[in-house]
Amino acid sequence: MQKANDYRNLILGCCMTGIAMLLAFFFLYQTYIQNIIYEERLNQMEEVTHQMFQNLEDVIDSHWNRVTEECNYLREANVQTIDELCKYMKKKYELSAYEEQKITLMAVDSEGGYYTERGNRGLFRDLDYFEDNPKQISFVFDSMTDNQSEMVFLKRLSKPIQLQNRKKKTTIRYFGIAQNMEQLNPYFNCDAYDRNNSVYVLDDNGFKLFNSNKVELIKGHNVFSVLQKMKYLHNSSFAKTKTELEEKGCSYSNAVLDGTEYFYALKRMENAEWTLIFLVPAEYVATNTLELVNFIMLFIVIFTVIVAVCVILGISFVMRRNQQEAILVERENNIKLENVNTELRKANLAAEEAFQVAQEANRSKSSFLANMSHDIRTPMNAIIGIISLLRHDAGDKAKVIEYADKIDTSSQHLLGIINDVLDMSKIEAGKTIFKYTDFSILDFMEELNTIFHSQIDEKNQTLTFMKGNIRHEWVNSDQVHLMQIFSNLLSNAVKYTQEGGAIQFLVEECETNSFVYAKYRFLVSDNGMGMSADFKDKIFDAFTRAENSLTNKIQGTGLGMAITRNLVEAMGGTIDVESEPGQGSCFEVLMDLKIAEERSVSLASQVEKEEPDVNILKGMRFLCAEDNELNAEILMELLKIEDAECTICENGEKVLETFEQSAPGDYDMILMDVQMPVMNGYEATKAIRRSSHELAKTIPIIAMTANAFSEDIQHSLAAGMTAHISKPVEMRVLKKTVRNIKSGETVRKLG
Repeated sequence: MQKANDYRNLILGCCMTGIAMLLAFFFLYQTYIQNIIYEERLNQMEEVTHQMFQNLEDVIDSHWNRVTEECNYLREANVQTIDELCKYMKKKYELSAYEEQKITLMAVDSEGGYYTERGNRGLFRDLDYFEDNPKQISFVFDSMTDNQSEMVFLKRLSKPIQLQNRKKKTTIRYFGIAQNMEQLNPYFNCDAYDRNNSVYVLDDNGFKLFNSNKVELIKGHNVFSVLQKMKYLHNSSFAKTKTELEEKGCSYSNAVLDGTEYFYALKRMENAEWTLIFLVPAEYVATNTLELVNFIMLFIVIFTVIVAVCVILGISFVMRRNQQEAILVERENNIKLENVNTELRKANLAAEEAFQVAQEANRSKSSFLANMSHDIRTPMNAIIGIISLLRHDAGDKAKVIEYADKIDTSSQHLLGIINDVLDMSKIEAGKTIFKYTDFSILDFMEELNTIFHSQIDEKNQTLTFMKGNIRHEWVNSDQVHLMQIFSNLLSNAVKYTQEGGAIQFLVEECETNSFVYAKYRFLVSDNGMGMSADFKDKIFDAFTRAENSLTNKIQGTGLGMAITRNLVEAMGGTIDVESEPGQGSCFEVLMDLKIAEERSVSLASQVEKEEPDVNILKGMRFLCAEDNELNAEILMELLKIEDAECTICENGEKVLETFEQSAPGDYDMILMDVQMPVMNGYEATKAIRRSSHELAKTIPIIAMTANAFSEDIQHSLAAGMTAHISKPVEMRVLKKTVRNIKSGETVRKLG
């Protein structure tokens, strides 16, 4: 018995020794070895990127040499007019085979206008590169003609060229080339990392100028801001990396972004006003070194375990008297091992299923991005094309009005796409805010009928509203989101139903035992194209759209049904669909709505009061805050059309000063932008309300901003504003807001 206890103690001692060895090795690996690996990976990355950066410097140097040659040729060309300059550049363009290299010749006059060999003319806006009249300039320029990013290299001519441009003279001060940035992609890709790296071109402040990879690893416009928020490893930080960049012109670090570890390099270019960031996932950096270290660690662990097992088995062999007990223990261990293996098989199966789901989600998002690219570019291309037609037919009033209507239609479609994406983002982030009010179901149906009346007429369709067994007309719920749910369903029904088709909207109250809530059943049905059984199972998934020759012509984000389902479920309801190809579709929504106090007369039975035809804006004087010069010009012209006047201030501080210096009656209302430099709209409004001016507490202040979510509206009202309208501003909405303010109403949101 004593000997058996000694054997057990010996086995326990061997186990403890093995565990201690493993812990010691693990501690050594996590400290000393990991630091050595980190330094090795940084050195390897520095070696890889050094040659890439040098090659890029050489390419930029060659471009500067080419610019010098072209400036010398231009000096000898003796051109006298803009047309001669363009012809000269076109000839040089053809002789030098610049088209294959995607290089464009470019001349810039003293006013910032530029000319190319194609005769294209444009104007560099919001660029401060020319302020100090430097000898040479390099920057990245987003071309408005072909939506391409171009690297511009310009040198100041030693002697400016005076050219005749129709009735005035033009002075050409700079000449050079513009290189399509995509031509530099071979210099950005790195074979050492299997081209899994991304390279961004930044300005000195960290703002993106170009992305060599179509995938955005770093989201946001300012890369430095994203790098600063990353979680850094190995006692590194963005501040240290930035300091090293300023001192050496190049720095290296690694950090975690969105759960993925990256190594990155920052490089300040010597012959261009750029900063490059080279970004690669850590899994591709020094993979051979990592595999070797991991293999050695695994070998040591396995060796230690094997030695410990051998010692234990050797001691167990001596303990033959306990053989029967050992056999029983072994059987029990086998049973447990089998159970573990079963659980592992189940876990592997679950992992495989999760992987398939992730792959499907990735394919859906890729398809969504492709659709979004098409759907956004379609209205944008229409807008840009119609603007060209406007310039051509500016003297034809009828065509100008027609073009303006088409631009408005395309802009509204583009705004709808953006709203869909933002709505889905808010829902996924859990930031959707519900606001419950009393309203009439019958009024709700009437409002839907009014909204879709014109769309139905355009396609010669019929829309029938039916109600059944409505015992509680008045309910308490979020009318805005309920309207969004059925607007999405009716909009889809209109889009996917042929001309002359029929659409029905049914509302009926179902039986329930509750005295507080009423159960409503909503049906939206049509006799349109319907959908396949496969697509019907995933119609409520985000980023999905049916793909066939008919639906591909119908624009959409693939988010409408996902938004609808999320809103329905967030409000405690359910949604289902029945559909067959060619037979139409039927969507059923079941929802419990709180019973509200009965009203004797619903709004649907009242005659809607028509708004007066009088121009409410005529003769009014507005004080406006708008920091965007183009938006300010548009606002001023729109108000002038309505016989109203306005004073534009570029920030909140200027608005405050102008208001405090004005006499009572100088301004009728204030139109306040929110996002502005120096002092934003909220701060300016609070300052105005606190000022000693006679009208500080009473002058109406209308928020005029692109921030259109409900919490943004609440922020505006909390700051002391009177009303809120969203950009883009429509005169119809502004008139209605002003009319409501003058009539004593408080406007929460319009437009």
